[in-house]
Amino acid sequence: MERREHAVVIGAGIAGLTAAAALAGRFERVTVLERDALPDGPEFRPGIPQSRHLHSLMGAGQRALDELLPGFTERLYEAGAVPLRTPYDHLWLSPAGWCHRFAPSHTVPSATRELVEHVVRKSVAGLGGVDFRDRTETVGLVGDAERVTGVRVRGRDDDRAEEFGADLVVNASGRRSGGRRWLRELGLDEPEAERVDSRPGYSSRLYALPDDFADEWRIISIQPGEGQPLRGGALVPVEGGRWLVSLYGYLDDHPPVDEAGFLEFARSLRHPVLYDIVREAVPAGPVHGFRHMANERYRYEDLPVWPDGLLLVGDAVCAVNPVYAQGMSMAAMTAVLLRRLLGEGAGCRAVQKEIAAGNERAWRVATGADQAYLGDTGDEAAREAGEYMRRLMELALVDAEVNRTFFDVMMMLAEPDALSSPELAARVARGPARPPAGRVR
Repeated sequence: MERREHAVVIGAGIAGLTAAAALAGRFERVTVLERDALPDGPEFRPGIPQSRHLHSLMGAGQRALDELLPGFTERLYEAGAVPLRTPYDHLWLSPAGWCHRFAPSHTVPSATRELVEHVVRKSVAGLGGVDFRDRTETVGLVGDAERVTGVRVRGRDDDRAEEFGADLVVNASGRRSGGRRWLRELGLDEPEAERVDSRPGYSSRLYALPDDFADEWRIISIQPGEGQPLRGGALVPVEGGRWLVSLYGYLDDHPPVDEAGFLEFARSLRHPVLYDIVREAVPAGPVHGFRHMANERYRYEDLPVWPDGLLLVGDAVCAVNPVYAQGMSMAAMTAVLLRRLLGEGAGCRAVQKEIAAGNERAWRVATGADQAYLGDTGDEAAREAGEYMRRLMELALVDAEVNRTFFDVMMMLAEPDALSSPELAARVARGPARPPAGRVR
């Protein structure tokens, strides 16, 4: 990429916005194209159907956003986000039992996806040289198998197509991306696809609750236990004095979207604490469902030919089950990587390979957990790994040091390999020094 005059980003979700932030200052102009009409405030839009459900910004994602957009966390808190201290504020019933209440090891903001995206979008709009063009649908790429030189677009209000020239095109258009079709039109091969689907589904609802109803915690998380229905749920505070409840189930056992069915599903969880709260709470909106949650990735980095001038980021290349709350953080971390590599003069093929490598951690966490829900595959190594993680979880519930390492990995601040270090493996082999205390399983 010798010329750096104009970059085009397809998609104004978190992946597209953070990519635009990474490109700003390195290109004279950055144009963000978005099919939806972009709202002025933190509002739902059709292109982000999962936004009505629980989202978490992991520690590494928060750091990445502050690096890309200095002051981001402060602005998010000013907009109403609620600080959560993990695990101190967390009333957590894990598959292995209740977690002991340890001192805070991480503090992250809790907010709706709409508010996070709104604050990111305002921050990116304030960067020099970044322009937004909404209600604009990308319909193809311009160029050939050697180099992409722009995009073909049309407005949502008319059928007239036009071309946008660009020195770099970043496709951040999400799971519904037309990227594979666009590459075929350029004469490129179809990438290998991987899919792990535990057939999960969400239903979520906002509630109003008294300010003082929770005096010892700010978040409830109930996960399924061994031999029990694969159902769970969480309650978290968000902006505006509201609380968001998300229920989930695996293997097509999805929570309903009607009021009575939603409450009955909450009542069926392995502990009644969440149900006891929501049945007395005042709804602050309807129940919304979401079902498209499979882990999917496309191995663009392995194609024998890759054009200069094109990159794919976010869910367009690797989408993981959102129940593990990694998506926003993955996008921000990818953008930090993108900015660094472009600053070093890396070409698009090398950058695409590094993006795939960066996604590997989240892919391993999400697919490893989902494979457990899909049952015994006959793989002895997988069974041994599952047994090790079960014992590690039991230890993390009662051992502060192991708990911190566990949350470092969950917050994407440490690699998953930290959970299998020789020192930690030895502690897992010894097991807890005492049984879990303080809460009944």
